[in-house]
Amino acid sequence: MLTNIFAFFLKISPRLKRTVWKKLYQYLAKKYPTAEWPYMNYGYESCDQPMAIPLKEGEENDRYMIQLYHHVATAVDLRDKDVVEIGSGRGGGSSYIKRYLTPKTMIGIDYSKNAIKFSNNHHSEEGLSFMHGDAENLPLSNESVDVIVNVESSHCYGSMKKFVEQVHRVLRPSGYFLFADLRPSEEIEQLDKTFNDAGFEVLKKELISKEVVHAMEAFHEYKLAFFQNMVKGWLKKPLNDFAGVKGSNIHKELSNGKMVYYHYVLRK
Repeated sequence: MLTNIFAFFLKISPRLKRTVWKKLYQYLAKKYPTAEWPYMNYGYESCDQPMAIPLKEGEENDRYMIQLYHHVATAVDLRDKDVVEIGSGRGGGSSYIKRYLTPKTMIGIDYSKNAIKFSNNHHSEEGLSFMHGDAENLPLSNESVDVIVNVESSHCYGSMKKFVEQVHRVLRPSGYFLFADLRPSEEIEQLDKTFNDAGFEVLKKELISKEVVHAMEAFHEYKLAFFQNMVKGWLKKPLNDFAGVKGSNIHKELSNGKMVYYHYVLRK
C-alpha cells in the first residue's frame, strides 16, 4: 500500500482523506524545510516544443513545475487583479505568479500551518502574503477576489462540492477560477457537474495528461537524485511514488489513461 500512496489517499473517506493529507503536508513541511523544494506539482512540458519562459537565475531546476503554474495562470490576464491561490503548499507557485504575472495582490492559502510557516519564511515580495485556511470554508469575504488559482490540490479535499461553492462565493462577478488537477478518468463527469451546479461557465476544458507525463519523464533524473539525497529510510519508496518519478504508480496511470489531468478555465 505504501508504494501506491497516492491511489490509497484518493480512495479513502472524505473526512479521513482531509486528515491524512493534512498530516502528510504538515510532516513534509516540518521535516524538510529546505528552500530548494518550493514546488510540489508534477510539472508541465509541451509535447511539441519546449516552453521558452525566461526564468531568473536559480530557478531553472524548477522549470517544469513553474511551467504548470504558467500554463494555468496565464489563461487570463492577472495584471492589477486580486488573486488567491487555494492549496499554495510550499509557496513557490504564489511567488512565481506575483513576481512574473504582476497581480495587484497575491494571497496563498493552505490547510497546513507548517506549509504557511515555510512559505512566509522563504517567500518575501511586496503584495504577496500567506495565510492558513480551509478550502471548504475559505477565510475570505463574499465577492472579494478577482481570480482564484487551484493547482494539483483539490484531490486532497473532503468535499469538492463545498470547495467549488466557496470559490464561487468569494469571486467577484465575472471572476475567474483557474483549475488544474488529476482524477480517476471515471470521475470527470462528476467534476463537470460540480462546476455546473455551482454556477460556473466553462470557458476551457483541456486534457493535459500527456504534457504532465512529459514533464515527469524530463524531470525524472533530477527529481530522483533530489529525493534520494534528502529522504532517508522507509519513506523513500512511498515519497518517490508521491513525487511521481518515472515508473511510479501515478506516472503509469497517467500514461495509460486510468488517471487523467485536466486544466479548466471557469467564469462566475
